Amino acid sequence: MPHQIGLIGYGRIGSDLAERVRAAPDTELAYVYVRAPKPEIDEPQLTGPDELADHPVDLVVEAATPAVLAELAEPALAGSDLLVLSGSAFADPDVEARLSDLATAGDHDLYLPHAALFGIDGLVDARDALESVHIEARKAPSHLDFEYADAVDAGSVDGETVLYEGPTRGLCRRFPRNFNSHAAMALAGLGLDDTSSRLVADPEQESAYHRITATGPGFELEAVRDSAIEGVTGDYTLVSTWGSMRRVLGADEGLRFL
Repeated sequence: MPHQIGLIGYGRIGSDLAERVRAAPDTELAYVYVRAPKPEIDEPQLTGPDELADHPVDLVVEAATPAVLAELAEPALAGSDLLVLSGSAFADPDVEARLSDLATAGDHDLYLPHAALFGIDGLVDARDALESVHIEARKAPSHLDFEYADAVDAGSVDGETVLYEGPTRGLCRRFPRNFNSHAAMALAGLGLDDTSSRLVADPEQESAYHRITATGPGFELEAVRDSAIEGVTGDYTLVSTWGSMRRVLGADEGLRFL
């Protein structure tokens, strides 16, 4: 029997994931949760939060926004496991506490994928020994959402500019649509307040560049990801989200990588 998938959101990531689910012989798109019905979606469409609890599936994938995740996590987890892409929701301390409680108190599991970055398993494994974790991001201003950035907009960046340097929590609050993966990395390691992030905006930057460095007693870790990008989403995020979903479901045979 195919794995039943529920999807929250139908933007670039959500629509790409929907196509992958439809094309795979062992997965089936049970529904899509949207604010208003979309004519291009053939599957059942849910528009009310309470409907999520009434439609249990093998896995719900949230691909919307931090605000939507904060609103819908509880009803989604009432009936299903939940994979969330809007990790920046955890930047709000109240939401972080509530989602963390939901992840431990209920009968269903809450998953955070590595999304745009990679190496999250290394941070989880070394969590108790980590001394520092730093993430640097470089993007063109046109690939950043400035809606929540303090008194800064894309037009004010006319050369290589450091827009943020400090705790990862602050970066996620200023650019909640851009750095969900930074939140996941922080939560996997030292936390949102003890992980540092640096954002460099450069009009000449054509790709989405991230560099993660971590240190501990006797080791130094480094991972670099450089990916083509459209809008606020890098191409690598699309394939990595599909891979994370498959691992949650245990859908692939053969060797298991842990």
